[in-house]
Amino acid sequence: MFLKDIMQKKVVTISPDATIREAAKKMKDYRIGYLVITGSDAIKGCITDRDLVIWLANGKSPDDTRVDQIMQSNIVTATPETDVFDASKLMARKKIRRLPITGENGRLLGLVSVSDIASVLEEEVDNFFHVEEAYQL
Repeated sequence: MFLKDIMQKKVVTISPDATIREAAKKMKDYRIGYLVITGSDAIKGCITDRDLVIWLANGKSPDDTRVDQIMQSNIVTATPETDVFDASKLMARKKIRRLPITGENGRLLGLVSVSDIASVLEEEVDNFFHVEEAYQL
């Protein structure tokens, strides 16, 4: 199975020049903890709810700071043709919970989370044990 089969195609994004308050509001409104920062149809970075909490603990104003000032810019991505198992190993190795899926020129196509992959791997393990049981009968 490939990431294109399980990726979320509707990804919530935000502009690099948005404020921290706008990012936090968008996360609240969509009930998510991760935003992809895009510009000119390509990924520029990402920001997590944890990034916001750590930044806010420093006592700065959420109206005076732009997202691009605190975003993570070294983003790990994968292609739609990446195997789900390979993606899970990549995510474990890089210690990331979300994996943007990109096409040509870094264009955002979708997003895969640890939960998305866990569901597939659980199904694969169940299928494996059912096959094993069939051979033992």
